[in-house]
Amino acid sequence: MILDKDEIKKYIPHREPFLFVDKILELDLEKSIKGSVVFSKDSYFFQGHFPSNPVVPGVIIVEAMAQVGGVLIYKSFEADLVGLSPALVGIDNVKFKAPTLPDDELIIETVLVKKKLNIFKLSSKAYNNDKLVVQAEITATILRN
Repeated sequence: MILDKDEIKKYIPHREPFLFVDKILELDLEKSIKGSVVFSKDSYFFQGHFPSNPVVPGVIIVEAMAQVGGVLIYKSFEADLVGLSPALVGIDNVKFKAPTLPDDELIIETVLVKKKLNIFKLSSKAYNNDKLVVQAEITATILRN
């Protein structure tokens, strides 16, 4: 493991119950990252999505993918980004391939495709037991406070 949850909090502003990255497993600065998250059966969103058949909402998985990408961006360009806030600009070509259930662990692999000024294009895939469950292209930026 490269970063645990406490270390992740140094790089992105998200906190419980909206922090969806448990560990960073691999990191190749300015190139790629691999992180993981387990959606505990006690997660707040299962109360309403869906009580008799709980499934992790797709938007939560996409948020987890964006957060992993955020760690890659901040860790890669740390000196330039200290004190600045991340902002999600776009999510494109999202495809949901399979449901994610309570206590499933997702492995999220994200690649930095392009950086131009403070715009970052990422390609991200989430896997459950080596099976692709979600893929998306994510665009993010950094806001000056």
